[in-house]
Amino acid sequence: MMRRAFVKKDHTTARALLLVSSLVAGAALAQAPASERNFVACPLVLDTPDIPCWVAEYEGERYFLAVQTGRSAGVTFVPQLKHEVLVEGTAHPDEPRMCGGIVLRPVKLSVNEAEVIPDCGAILPGDGYQVTGPRPIGPDGDPPGGKSTAIRPPPQGPSREEQARQFQADAAAGKTRDFEILYFFDSNYLPFPTEQATVDQAANYAAAMPNAKVLITGYRGQSNLSNGEVLVEDASLPQKRAELVAEIMKNFGIAAEQIEVAWVDEPQHNAGVLDWKKRRVVVKVSAGS
Repeated sequence: MMRRAFVKKDHTTARALLLVSSLVAGAALAQAPASERNFVACPLVLDTPDIPCWVAEYEGERYFLAVQTGRSAGVTFVPQLKHEVLVEGTAHPDEPRMCGGIVLRPVKLSVNEAEVIPDCGAILPGDGYQVTGPRPIGPDGDPPGGKSTAIRPPPQGPSREEQARQFQADAAAGKTRDFEILYFFDSNYLPFPTEQATVDQAANYAAAMPNAKVLITGYRGQSNLSNGEVLVEDASLPQKRAELVAEIMKNFGIAAEQIEVAWVDEPQHNAGVLDWKKRRVVVKVSAGS
């Protein structure tokens, strides 16, 4: 059995993650389909104006990962030099390239923060590329000095006020709702703003429902890589994820007797298509008796 380690760290502990070779019986069934690009690589950053552009190379091809943005840009956090990154995305080779790389959309980037690799990644010349698209303003603010392409992105979906009114109506009617919280690979960290906001919404919904019952279920993921190897999260994560969300819900005022915590030990995946959506906690809020 061939193995190599990819170490990832959450808030307090480093875990060994195993990339299990395709020589393992049955691993070929887990290989990602041709539309996906799931791989571990050292990221590269291009010194492009107005803001840097992150790419990675896999099997002789370049892939666009992200531009340097504030955290409000969504699920895609930028990589880090001197650290490997797990890339999980859907490739769009027929679209115009960005920074010379095939576009991955959607894409999830999980940085291996626990292990420093001095020669991992490099800063490359901009090669004439220019990042002119909108740069969302986030908690990190605009880049210091010089010109910025920063704008506030237009709101999508219902407004906060509209969503709050709908939640109030659904809670009063005792409607069951599921709230899904997603994670970086082998991490128990709740990123800002999306995942933290989801926990907040779940707590508010439970508080608005008379005699609410809250079932919190934790899962761990399996990433089926494009080369046939399998990356499996630590076995302790489903319980730890569920228990941490439960503690946050209690801190938000939900009574302990309203909360039930459960977890699923078996690694979850989507057969190599957006496997990161299976790294999750599901908070189910329903009406109690």
